[in-house]
Amino acid sequence: MNGVNPTKPNWENELTKKVNVTTFVSILYMFVATLFVHFMGFHAFFYECLSATILLFSVFLFNRKHVIGAIYAYYILDFLFLIPVNLKMGIDSYVIVYFFPLMFTLIQLIGKKETISHLIILSVFCLVTVLIILVGFQFNWLRDPHAHSSFTLVVFNILLSITASTLYALMIMFDSIKQQEVIKKILHEKEILLSEVFHRVKNNMNIITSLLNLKKMTSKEEETKTALDDCKNRVYSMALVHENIYTSETHVGLNFKVYIENLVREIAYSFGGETMYEMQFDLEDLQLDLNTSIPCGLIINELITNSFKYARTADQPLILEIELKQKDQHTYLRIKDNGPGIPEDVLKESNSLGLELIQSLSEQINGEMKITSSNGFQYELSFN
Repeated sequence: MNGVNPTKPNWENELTKKVNVTTFVSILYMFVATLFVHFMGFHAFFYECLSATILLFSVFLFNRKHVIGAIYAYYILDFLFLIPVNLKMGIDSYVIVYFFPLMFTLIQLIGKKETISHLIILSVFCLVTVLIILVGFQFNWLRDPHAHSSFTLVVFNILLSITASTLYALMIMFDSIKQQEVIKKILHEKEILLSEVFHRVKNNMNIITSLLNLKKMTSKEEETKTALDDCKNRVYSMALVHENIYTSETHVGLNFKVYIENLVREIAYSFGGETMYEMQFDLEDLQLDLNTSIPCGLIINELITNSFKYARTADQPLILEIELKQKDQHTYLRIKDNGPGIPEDVLKESNSLGLELIQSLSEQINGEMKITSSNGFQYELSFN
């Protein structure tokens, strides 16, 4: 596309700003150092200070085109400045203290995943620079016999290093605060988006439920109405998961105890108020994620619906026991009714009582299920 300039990634734009600020601060400190060595008569490295001050402006030019190139240019200029100045003045001048606040701060600021290789390269270069200077001290490379250290020079270098370190530390601190604010903003936006997704899914499922109700009202065959009721309850069990997560604070899971109570109440209501039943809950406050909640909700819906259909007798009310607990780092779910139970030959049929669906959902969450039919129907499920 002609005439269109590609935009830089956000990380590169941020890094460009950081390099500009770091370069500006370095120019300011080098300018102060140049004035100091000039007026204090330390002429041995006056031209190095002046040259470094002037050449640092070239980093701005590199930074407009390529931020990584600007960082390497910054390092090379520091390298060309530090080596001769340190070796000329000797270790007792403490000129080397300039190196640490400048370069280590730059390494901190560049630490992004897109520039990790450059971070490693610069860290190695910095280590090599320190080793060269230390070896040069040992063998008196470039040592200027006319250059001399003094208490004034030592104090100046230490004070300048301390103020530079403090300033760069503040830069890193404010950068960290800024990044935290950006992360908080992004997380808040994602939470709103995720909440909206759950809300829309719940609304869409409610629309499906309404359509099934309308179809049920126009249907004449009882078998069709029963099938539509079953579908409606299954959709509701899934919609209730999304509704509970939507109203929760974390949007990553739901309190399954509250979910079971609401689901069972809705299923009982769908069978009419004339049905006599008793609920015996033994539920712990457990948080389940979305991938586990929907299959479990469908299992509970299937079992409770079947109990209302087949476990009721004319002479006694329906009693349902629902247990949810944490046992040995596993979640344990038990549902039992006081109905007549199911014969063994029926239990073996995959298409009876929706057992095929229940078994498939149990396997979906890597659970171990057990069904018994003595003194009523009982379903047990253990899963991580």
